Amino acid sequence: MVNDTEIKTPHYFTLQEVVARSGLSEHTLRYYERIGLVEPVKRDRSSGHRRYSEEDLWKIETLACLRTTGMSLEDMRRYFALLKDGKAAADQQLALFEAQRAALERELAQKREHLRYLEHKVAFWKAVQNGDDAQASEIGEIATGLAKQIIHEN
Repeated sequence: MVNDTEIKTPHYFTLQEVVARSGLSEHTLRYYERIGLVEPVKRDRSSGHRRYSEEDLWKIETLACLRTTGMSLEDMRRYFALLKDGKAAADQQLALFEAQRAALERELAQKREHLRYLEHKVAFWKAVQNGDDAQASEIGEIATGLAKQIIHEN
């Protein structure tokens, strides 16, 4: 008979399961472990294969999300170090995430300009295709101006 006081056996995940759940490659997971971003993972005694705990999986899934924001490895490391301080580190955590948000907003603005340039190139070549030299010339000048902006922002 099972009751609420019975000790549950912890569930462990294989490397392949963690790859599937996190979207990170085996290489990336091993790299994160090698550089200390992820604690050394327990190994199965008989096979020597990695066995990830639920806590390991949570951390790895969080790392995967932070990575998609473009957060640096050092900032990810800082985030997890600050977690240990809980509420006392709230100001620092807030600053970390506000800085990352600002970086993403800058990147998004740049991508919008790149998209605008491409939209003008599409319009230019449609005008060329349709034989509308006047429109192609006008659009070409705008695209050239956008190109100069893009080059100088980098």
